[in-house]
Order: sequence, then structure tokens, then C-alpha cells
Amino acid sequence: MSEKFAIVVDGTAGVPADLQRELGLHVLPLHVNFGAESFTAGLDLTDAQFYARLRDPKSPPPTTSQPSIGEAREIFERCAAESDSKILVLTVANELSGTYSVCSSTAKQFIGAQIEVVDMRGLAGQIALVGSACARLRRSGGSFAEATALAKRLAGTVHLLAALDTLEQLKRSGRASSMQALFGSILSLKPILQVREGKLEAIERVRTRDKAVARLKELIEARIAPGSRVRFCAFHTNDPDRAHAFGEWAQERFHCVEYWMNEVGAVVGAHAGPGVVGACFYPATD
Repeated sequence: MSEKFAIVVDGTAGVPADLQRELGLHVLPLHVNFGAESFTAGLDLTDAQFYARLRDPKSPPPTTSQPSIGEAREIFERCAAESDSKILVLTVANELSGTYSVCSSTAKQFIGAQIEVVDMRGLAGQIALVGSACARLRRSGGSFAEATALAKRLAGTVHLLAALDTLEQLKRSGRASSMQALFGSILSLKPILQVREGKLEAIERVRTRDKAVARLKELIEARIAPGSRVRFCAFHTNDPDRAHAFGEWAQERFHCVEYWMNEVGAVVGAHAGPGVVGACFYPATD
């Protein structure tokens, strides 16, 4: 009989709802705040509502916050009841959020369950693709220990490249400070970023949105040989048409043994702004 254990990903993972159900993934809630108003992304604040408020000149700029210890405990209690008290938790990089710290502290205080918290050294699809790999391992009869080892082995190895429409939202959220040397104050340029070892890194600047996506494709091709077998997810913030076309290109260019496209949601959008198109991917070895 296969070993039972739960897999939890944090709210930046951006796993489509149908895939969450198929893989049996639990999601840690993250929060978006507009001034004194606080919302739980995906529950009482939809993506459409978030971008409507973001466009409203009267609305204060959004901020984000990690789950509370109480919310983490509630998720752990629910998971423990259905998984023989074994829980694997995959979180956004510690440098980008306090979620890892909250989950680690809660796990230490949680009695009667074996909880492994793994820092994925990234965000969004970097978490989601590892969660998917661990869920497939579980479905094939893999153990909790094997899934934990797989998560630790994949942490930091999933690529993330993204073309942003503007640096404005990153600047407002305080995330663009390390990029000023490259971009200065020219917010009209379209930056291309990567997330590596928990750090946002600006690697290119391009004049137009179309050129940014074209350059994004070149950078991905430099990391994946055409026709290679990859696990790939395309993501966007409020730009589904451009992301859909980008995803079609990826599926034609590479052998995507796993593929999905999704809106990464309000928490990422609060920092990156609308108009982001990007990809997370790693070589398929199974």
C-alpha cells in the first residue's frame, strides 16, 4: 500500500485550480493589502478585482503578507488528518517572503506530525513544477522520504525567466532597488528578469513588449536545445492572449512532457504589475 502524505505549496505557485485537484495539492494562503484593507488572494480577492483596484488612481498601492502562524497551523491540521500526519511543504524563497520562516516555526510547534519544509529558492512555477513532480512520485508509490529528497534536489534548479511590461510596480514595492544600476530611472524600458537562488536579477532591457518576448524566447532557447524534453509552464499577470501565444511557441519548439499556462495571481502581480509574460522549466529526466 502506498504511503500517504500531504503536499502543500504556497500561494505564489500559481497552480491552476484543476491541476491542484488532480495532483492533490494544498495551498497556503497569502494576502494582498490595499491600505488598511486585507484580502486573501484567490478567496475574497479575484485576479480581476485585484487589477481593477490596481488601475484605480484612488486606491492605495498594494502590499503583500505571508500566512500567519494560525493559518499555517490550520492547513497543517487539515493535512495531518488525511495524510497519516506526514506533510511536505514547498515555499517561496526565504529572501522573497517570510512564508518559509512562518512554516518552519509552525512545524516545530506542531505536535504529532512529521513536517518537512523546503525552501524552493524561487517562486511561482519554480514551486509549482516541483510540487507536480512530488505529486507524481506519490501517485507512483513513492515514499514521503523520497518526495522530500526530490524536492530538495530540485530546489534552485528550475529556471524562471520573465519579461515585464514596466518596472513601476517593482519600484513601488521596493523590489527594484537592486536593479537600479542596470535600468536607472528609465521605467519605459521592458526588463527581462530571472529568479536564481532566491534573488530577482535583471539580465536584459528591451525597448518594446514584442521585442521583450522575442528576446525571452532567445534566452530560453539558449538554455534548452530545440526538441529537448522539458517540463514547462508559461505564466502571466493579466495578459492571457500574449501568454497563450508564447505557450504555443514553447510547445512547438520543445517536447513538453508537462505543460500548463496560468495567471500567477495577485500576490505576484502586486510586485511585478500587469503585463508580465514568463516561463518556468527544467529538463525532463523521467
